[in-house]
Amino acid sequence: MQLSKYLKKETIFITDFHGTTDNFYSEYTGYLKEKGMIDDRETIKRLFIKRENVQSTGIKKGAAAPHIFSSEFREFIFSLALVKKGMDFKAPDQKEVYLVFILMSNERDVSLHLKALALIARLVNQTDIVEAAKNAQTPEELVNIFVQREKSINISDNGPE
Repeated sequence: MQLSKYLKKETIFITDFHGTTDNFYSEYTGYLKEKGMIDDRETIKRLFIKRENVQSTGIKKGAAAPHIFSSEFREFIFSLALVKKGMDFKAPDQKEVYLVFILMSNERDVSLHLKALALIARLVNQTDIVEAAKNAQTPEELVNIFVQREKSINISDNGPE
């Protein structure tokens, strides 16, 4: 899978935010609404919060991977959020989260979500993506970091699927 083909600089959210996940999702969905990516901010925010309340989407090593489904989405959306000051996502390793990999789509894309989550786990485990991302200042830099790290794991696996 090549997740970078779904990543656009318009979906990159960089913030100095430091608070609860509920507050983060409120700020993030406000950003999505402002960019014209969603219509119903409150519904999407509630879906993220509901998903987080079921089980933390914190992975480890400073990363989280929230993922939601809604008829609001006409296509699969992959987004990155860089939380410059870090925040508590109740990750299993209890580390602050700086890089949030966000997956959003309608119910038809369950398989794509699963493949994307597997790739994200490999990126976090096999590369320095979180540490590299912490130094990004622009959406373009963050996209480039993601693309480079994704290529490094795909190359080691004999190319993308």
